[in-house]
Amino acid sequence: MDELTANVSFDRFADMPEFYGSGAASYRLAMVKDRSDFLELFEGARHVDAVTYAETPELMVRMLTDYNIDSLDVLIGNADDYADRVNEVATARELVRLRQDDRLTIRLKNQKTVHSKIYRIVMPDDTVKLVQGSANLSRNSWEYHTNQISVFTTDLGTELDQEFEQFIAEYREGYSDQTLLDGLVEALEEADSPEERENRIEYWVGAGDLDVSDTAALNQDAVEDVTAIADRVTAVVDDPTEADKTVAFIEEPENADRTVVEPDGADDTDSETEDGDAEPDVGLVESDNETDLTETLDRPRVRAPDEKIRMGTSKVDKDTADEFGTGLRDRGATVEDHSITAPLSAYNNQVKESTAIPSMSILPEAEQVVIGEDDEMILVATDDPTPEVLNHCLDTIESYIETVDDHGHTQSEQAVMAQMYEAFLYGFWAPFANQYADALSSPSRTLDNVLQHLYIVGNSDAGKDKLTEYILRLISDNTVVSGVDADDVGVKEIRGIRQWDTAFPYAIIDAEKNKIENWSPIRNYWGDWTPTSVDQPCLIFTTNDNLPKSEFRNRMKILTMDVSFPSNPEDPGFHDAQEDLSDVLDRQNPIFSYVARRMLTEQPWADGSGTVEDVRRIFCDFYAEADREKPDYFPADEPAEKTYDTGRLKWQRDIRGGRVTFESEPDAMTANFERDEYEVFDYEKRLPKRFMSDKSGSSVYIGAPEEFAEWVGYSVTDLLDDPAETGRADTTADNHTSVNGDEDESGGLLSRLFST
Repeated sequence: MDELTANVSFDRFADMPEFYGSGAASYRLAMVKDRSDFLELFEGARHVDAVTYAETPELMVRMLTDYNIDSLDVLIGNADDYADRVNEVATARELVRLRQDDRLTIRLKNQKTVHSKIYRIVMPDDTVKLVQGSANLSRNSWEYHTNQISVFTTDLGTELDQEFEQFIAEYREGYSDQTLLDGLVEALEEADSPEERENRIEYWVGAGDLDVSDTAALNQDAVEDVTAIADRVTAVVDDPTEADKTVAFIEEPENADRTVVEPDGADDTDSETEDGDAEPDVGLVESDNETDLTETLDRPRVRAPDEKIRMGTSKVDKDTADEFGTGLRDRGATVEDHSITAPLSAYNNQVKESTAIPSMSILPEAEQVVIGEDDEMILVATDDPTPEVLNHCLDTIESYIETVDDHGHTQSEQAVMAQMYEAFLYGFWAPFANQYADALSSPSRTLDNVLQHLYIVGNSDAGKDKLTEYILRLISDNTVVSGVDADDVGVKEIRGIRQWDTAFPYAIIDAEKNKIENWSPIRNYWGDWTPTSVDQPCLIFTTNDNLPKSEFRNRMKILTMDVSFPSNPEDPGFHDAQEDLSDVLDRQNPIFSYVARRMLTEQPWADGSGTVEDVRRIFCDFYAEADREKPDYFPADEPAEKTYDTGRLKWQRDIRGGRVTFESEPDAMTANFERDEYEVFDYEKRLPKRFMSDKSGSSVYIGAPEEFAEWVGYSVTDLLDDPAETGRADTTADNHTSVNGDEDESGGLLSRLFST
């Protein structure tokens, strides 16, 4: 710390008794640049009182252990979800132990953010350090800020010490009426056995606070029954009278509730395509509780929506059990003293309301994808699609994507459209992720690196939210038309969604990068998955922010929509763009029912060698069967984000524009940017790990210069000289087609942008 220190007699300030009392004290003003330097102030303290920002409860444990502090009482001024930040059972145990030993009290704010940072540090020799300033206990503060503090050192019990102590007490009384662990500690005191005590801690960690964890405990009982039901509710029986529900084969499709496209062609309808041809009848098959199903699959199948599930309530908070039971009672559940018994359909309805996504089950043996609750719907086509229907489905997707070319503003239409198509492929694969988890799980493989979530980044007018919503519509037959607002999502929702036994992807709209990084369960989302687990959904994020930290990036398929659409009525082309988009959305497109049919009949996950690649292959087959030429932007051979590396594009643009220069280092090079430091973070994040890069200020150290130069399309010599002068990348590619698909006779950088 850079310090300015002086001894001051506070008798000099007798005319300001409301701030300073009598007695001698030392004073120093310090500039603090590192958190460890700041925390050294607390080393060996007998007791610490604090009002501050703090990042995680784990840091409170570390302060008491690593810095040998006897006791700590802290009011957390910034966190609305501090309990949700306890991610490990071991940490929860330690927090409980310290709380019960009267060594740790963590007070939670009860209203607006408390921005003050005040510390009262009582040392063993009865001196007191009174600290005030900008320094807090949040990682974000130390990564991006230099802090200033004032440190007064006086004796315990002086008027100055008493003023600080009283001031902190006023914050506690006015801004906090709850402490971390309140409900958990009470529950542990009532535990009848060590096993029950451990279960209570695990429930608490599993959902972040007592109420939600009790709901999680109820759900754990429920999903055991749901799993058992899933094993037996779909069956083929010889005698239809023994079935709970039957599937009728009918000779006259017009008598069915809904029809599918007949193998020999499409029915005529009043709906027409833009070519004037009648749009083929592409309706899906829907089940009905009162009537027989339309012909749905190659053999009859039944489901039993009235199966019962039971949830024990003896181990959970009574108020939580009552609230949970009340919601289910209205749906036909029986609520008793120690249990809740509810119809499966009622439980599924509760699930949908709790998670904002529907229940979805993948039943490979029955070759079914079932979505919904009371009126379940089967999302698998009866027959393979005809070429005419395939053409219609593929044309509809292409029409949506090609709004980029018609109405979007971008320097790389091809890249944007390819990544949009990649998003569709991911969306059609996502419901089958649990089947892939089963096939791919092994002690030597980390599922979180294989079963990636989807991260779509772009500006607010890039159309990423509409794209996500359209994908949800396609995989739900228009029963789901929007994702979940990120403001309604916290750690407990990310944890809890894994307990709801649904394969339908959980799409979080407008997620801020900092929020995503606080949702720590994402890092090991699939880590606890076992073949006996309930289904858990893939996560889809849309965001305006740059890329998250590496531990999150490694678990995500990152697509970039570098495009801008007219977003305001006064923007040129706004109404035309909206009209074209509405036209596409109004067209029926059962493409997912045909993807599901292929996935279930072929079961490509059994090979254990692919994920989204399997849907990519199915789409290539669809194009061949429809005798339809694949568009240039279709990512046929590899993922679009690999073919069209937007990180490389950003680097190449800045190199071309002279906004980055390079200097040689021993066996390395440094890239110096004419950009703000926060912008340079995104450039460093987009480099492959093999380049061994590291950001410092507005520079990026590159430990593998030859590999980097090859990746960016230049030679090392050109980069160290003046790449902006060369006007072109050093590449041997023969393809001189621009990213827009047009010939570029100038031979400039853009002509080879994605050829390396």
